[in-house]
Amino acid sequence: MTEFTKTLCPYCGVGCGLEVSPPAQLAKPTNRDSQGNPIWRVRGDKAHPSSKGMVCVKGATIAESLDKNRLHYPMVRDSLDQEFRRVSWDEVFNIITQRIQTIRSNQGSEAICMYGSGQFQTEDYYIAQKLLKGCLGTNNFDANSRLCMSSAVSGYIQSFGSDGPPCCYEDLDLTDCAFLIGTNTAECHPIVFNRLVKHHKKNRHVKMIVVDPRRTPTAEAADLHLAIRPGTDIDLMNGMAHLLMRWNYIDIGFIDECTSNFSEYAEVIRHYPPEVAARQCGISIEDLETAARYWGESQRVLSLWSMGVNQSSEGTAKVRTIINLHLMTGQIGKPGAGPFSLTGQPNAMGGREAGGLAHLLPGYRLVKNPQHRAEVEQFWGLEPGRISPHPGLTAWDMITGLENDAVGLLWIAATNPAVSMPDLERTKKALWRSPLTIYQDAYYPTETSAYAHILLPAAQWSEKTGVMTNSERTVTLCQAFRQPPREAKADWEIFAEVGRRLGFEKEFAFANSSQVYAEFVQLTGDRLCDMTGISHEQLQINGPTQWPHPKQGSGEWG
Repeated sequence: MTEFTKTLCPYCGVGCGLEVSPPAQLAKPTNRDSQGNPIWRVRGDKAHPSSKGMVCVKGATIAESLDKNRLHYPMVRDSLDQEFRRVSWDEVFNIITQRIQTIRSNQGSEAICMYGSGQFQTEDYYIAQKLLKGCLGTNNFDANSRLCMSSAVSGYIQSFGSDGPPCCYEDLDLTDCAFLIGTNTAECHPIVFNRLVKHHKKNRHVKMIVVDPRRTPTAEAADLHLAIRPGTDIDLMNGMAHLLMRWNYIDIGFIDECTSNFSEYAEVIRHYPPEVAARQCGISIEDLETAARYWGESQRVLSLWSMGVNQSSEGTAKVRTIINLHLMTGQIGKPGAGPFSLTGQPNAMGGREAGGLAHLLPGYRLVKNPQHRAEVEQFWGLEPGRISPHPGLTAWDMITGLENDAVGLLWIAATNPAVSMPDLERTKKALWRSPLTIYQDAYYPTETSAYAHILLPAAQWSEKTGVMTNSERTVTLCQAFRQPPREAKADWEIFAEVGRRLGFEKEFAFANSSQVYAEFVQLTGDRLCDMTGISHEQLQINGPTQWPHPKQGSGEWG
């Protein structure tokens, strides 16, 4: 019988479960790709609660990229106009630690930055936070999630006091009204969209509203497509709020008991009567009224948004405006309803749990909060005050820091900023100025490797065992199903070895990723994202698990 290894698709935040079998067990084991590499078989995991066996074309073909253009060995060069030379891990670790020590002595730890990725597993994220924010005392860790998810993070924190989407995929099967804004879900999150469309077609009373200036495949399936003028999302939602309040589609009891500052909000939306809002948005008053009526008459409203909201110049404000619609109508905290941010990367959620942005600490803590800093310092065995009270440099701040010589070392891992950052010409010029760039990736060459002084070969998702959390807070163990090529190492192992060589042996005395995760979850106890009841072993036995999931005896979830 063919043995399949269970893992998770590493492409987006939907987190489709995959099963992978080795080439040797295929009917034709000699099948190979164009580069002569064996082809792995991939199929959807029917037992995975989030995707139920469904997988999109990216997930179905993911194995094709496993062996292409891999980086196999550490390489270094003294300047960007030189060729790379191969070195041993021992030599490259010595170079890195010596440079870090020199920079700390000459410029301070604030000159050290790391730019990570939503492609990290949670263990990678956690060790990076412990190294930089704890042992080195700098909060200069940010991730490419800054470019996609940070608006959702800030919106949730400002509205609810904490990050964490209050919805799950089951809500797609229960909602009466789906409000999609700033997302072409049909093409970017097809598994989510297909599940929603099935529910929509099966239940005639269910309404789907799509807000998008373009006529996308998502908009084609909508009952109402609002092709608003770009940048007028807030005008639209405030116009809907005006009508909801005028027509008394608001939940006074919920507002009084569960919210604050409604009177100030009511004063704002008073200035968005339908004739004003419709004119600003470039839509008809009738369409605006229809949208408000669909929302107001529904028992369960689910809003979905993605990069069209999060990546806009007023992304956080737009997220809060979406949430405000839910709060004023009591459309939250019940099945089929709530504000649901669709995560763009496979483990952007896990990164937020582990503190993987410049203003965060593990367990959904904030670096500005003195109690939060003290809790993490005590847990890590650090002296009080070691963690900086100031948010670190964000992804773009790191680029400008290279321009003004404030950054002495930039460590990039699992992302390719030379093609993904805004203002690419400025980004490339800044990278060219970098005194030292460490680039840690699975592939070579890439656009960013042209700006690196040190290359570190990283293991891919298929070659390391670790945890990822998807959009609906479901934690999945992604099990390695092959060995890393040549000398590639897991990201967390690289960070941990640098930490040990810097003198923090006991802080990084981990034998495997299971031990790393076991330490991390202790920092989630009594937090919104409590995962103290989750371990690699538990996930292997029981399968994917949604948080909160406290340890038995510590909470009602058991």
